[in-house]
Amino acid sequence: MRQPRSGFKAHVRVRFHECDPYGHVNNAVYLGYLEQVAIDHAAAAGWSSARLRAEVGAVFVARRHEIEFLLPSFENDMLEVVTWARDISGARAWRGYHIRRMDGDIHSMPANRMIEPAEIESPPRGQLVLRASSEWVLANVERGRPVRIPVHLGDAFLIPAEGE
Repeated sequence: MRQPRSGFKAHVRVRFHECDPYGHVNNAVYLGYLEQVAIDHAAAAGWSSARLRAEVGAVFVARRHEIEFLLPSFENDMLEVVTWARDISGARAWRGYHIRRMDGDIHSMPANRMIEPAEIESPPRGQLVLRASSEWVLANVERGRPVRIPVHLGDAFLIPAEGE
């Protein structure tokens, strides 16, 4: 399996309207956090959706998400959302994620940024709220059909394996 070239870390404060009647973050909101951090990672790696459309004629669409909910989050919690590429094959790409509840003020945390692979699973800070994985498909914007992920696009996220 190839190793990630980078990851991406974002910080969010849970807002009132993201919570259900019990005061917990609604499960669908977590999915929004995961999708946004994936989009931000791609853009930071030089592959915004605009560039994908212009150069490849395609965009990534979600095919499958698996989320393991471990702890609830509440209004005003500060969350750290981390993502990284796990694998690429044909038209499909897989990502890993985790979200941690952090102590302190969001303004004292580093800005959203690319991170080195060693930081993805660095010594844990905060409480692990969830772990997730997703499968994305690169789809042609005109036909809506899957297209093979170009090697140079995959190499922006994963280090080529020996012999590739």
